Amino acid sequence: MNRTIATLAEWINPAWGRHRTVPPMDAGLRANRRLDEAAELLTPGTCEPDDVVVTDSGALLFSTGHRIVELSGGQPRTLAECPGPVGSLVCRGGAVIAAVEGTGLVAVETASGTVTELCTDQVVSTCVTDLAVLPDGTVLATVGSRNHDARGWSRALVRGDRSGLIVRLDGSRARVEAQGLAWPSGIEVASPTEVLVSLSFDHRIELRALAALARPSRPIARNMPVYPGRLAAAGDGWWVAAPYIRNRVTEMLLDEPEVIEEMVATVDPEDWFVPRLRCTNPYTDTMQMGQLRVLGEVKPWAPARSCGLVLRVDRTGRVVESAHARVDSARHGVTGVAVSEGRILAAAKGFGNLLQLTDDQERG
Repeated sequence: MNRTIATLAEWINPAWGRHRTVPPMDAGLRANRRLDEAAELLTPGTCEPDDVVVTDSGALLFSTGHRIVELSGGQPRTLAECPGPVGSLVCRGGAVIAAVEGTGLVAVETASGTVTELCTDQVVSTCVTDLAVLPDGTVLATVGSRNHDARGWSRALVRGDRSGLIVRLDGSRARVEAQGLAWPSGIEVASPTEVLVSLSFDHRIELRALAALARPSRPIARNMPVYPGRLAAAGDGWWVAAPYIRNRVTEMLLDEPEVIEEMVATVDPEDWFVPRLRCTNPYTDTMQMGQLRVLGEVKPWAPARSCGLVLRVDRTGRVVESAHARVDSARHGVTGVAVSEGRILAAAKGFGNLLQLTDDQERG
């Protein structure tokens, strides 16, 4: 009924219509080639880095498949094998805490590689998107969805899923602190009393009080042109991984639930027109008409399906710098970011890259 009333109201007065819009990438988000010019730390395609961290001792670790890998002397070395796909990583003391799909959270000793189960509560057994360690050692986790696994981002997007959680670890148990969130994809300590949270489907980054994580928050960045992901503290702000880019075609589809239902029912998920970590423009791609693909060539004005982008926001939410890859680049799908001694490390899962940038302040 609400849909019918909204359609009728828009027909009577088009100005009453409410549709999604995608803001332009301007100011600190202006296009550049910094990701394309970044140093490659891995041979592309040998791994699929999902997240990256730097330990207190300076060791560089990243997750790929079922493994946690240490990059030493330019060569990858398996530190630990886990029982399922490894996603988010966070350092705590001499260990790295890892989210293992289908298992929960495990602790890996960085010296020996010993794996110990930390929390296997059902709440954190699947779709943990990011982890943060508070000053007192408490671990917070974001769970993207209760209805989908970690690979179900696109399906959750078209379904309008809002079952995400913020979870606090209490010993070996997980306590839900906030629920009903639109795929929370990143969490980082902002101050002794607050954390920063990325909400992917709301295109927003917000501050939440540690004492009341379920209460309404204070947005610092809203209506972003990307779906924000994991966060990494950096001086007076944070670096943000942007694994997916918004485009007007997807936004139009999300405004039409009937079209979405038909697409889900009749089209293979691989051919849905939704953002992706990587896009190779196969001949089965949906963009065949409207002069977006002519004689097999994708035209420059075709909506972007994937992107390579990390960005830095200050404490007011202003984007102060960013690093982009070209539309046709093989450095798309940045799912993890870490900062260490002026280096920005980006895990570009889309095409299997681990990249190192130099802080823009040092370049300039």
